[in-house]
Amino acid sequence: MATAEGQILVQLAEQTALLERDAFERIGISDNELPRASIAVAVNHDSMETWFPEAVQTFSQHTSTTLDLHTEDQDHTVALLRQGAVLGAVTTLSEPVQGCQIHALGSIRYAATCTPEFHARHFAKGVNAQSLAQAPVLVFNRKDDMQARYARRLAGVDHPLDAPTWWIPSTRAFVHANLGGLGWTMNPLPLVRRHLESGRLVYVKARAWEDVPLYWQHWKGEVNSMALLTRAILQASAMLVRKRR
Repeated sequence: MATAEGQILVQLAEQTALLERDAFERIGISDNELPRASIAVAVNHDSMETWFPEAVQTFSQHTSTTLDLHTEDQDHTVALLRQGAVLGAVTTLSEPVQGCQIHALGSIRYAATCTPEFHARHFAKGVNAQSLAQAPVLVFNRKDDMQARYARRLAGVDHPLDAPTWWIPSTRAFVHANLGGLGWTMNPLPLVRRHLESGRLVYVKARAWEDVPLYWQHWKGEVNSMALLTRAILQASAMLVRKRR
């Protein structure tokens, strides 16, 4: 792994490669003669499983530059941007990182769901601090505090969620485990909407969801490939939840 100083040089090399390719494109050098370039981007797991692939496909239709995608929790993607490991990141941070531009994308909606049988077994007497402490819960990894944060808000308590926990670091496996009745959890609504409509899953509580705002932050360099990527991301993010004005 690069040292902190070495990582600065890695970032400089990646920026220079994009600038070089952009300059050659502007003076009319054919695509076959251009140096290869790739943009390192950090994306949260749930965006990767829902709306972001559309952005990737749109981007690929307008350039031969590729993407080097890094997945991380949405609250931690910005750390890769600060370290210089990536040139852009989908993040929950609303404050721009030094040297970066920021674009608001909208919010990804998470629904607190479980099977009807699980609900009858664990929440028949209500969703409260006691039932949430006893009902098994699905958690993505140790960085994922969404379930605990939601449970504290739902139960009106400020202590940590101390419940039987299944650790499942896969968005798709999360949904399968939820459908299998292993526990309740927070799922990206686009991944479980059809299961809610069919009745295979139910909300833990009425209107049991949470909206997490997302932002696209990227290096400020005026490079055509970064502009194309930003345009593709803004277009694909149209499916996200927007606040009504």
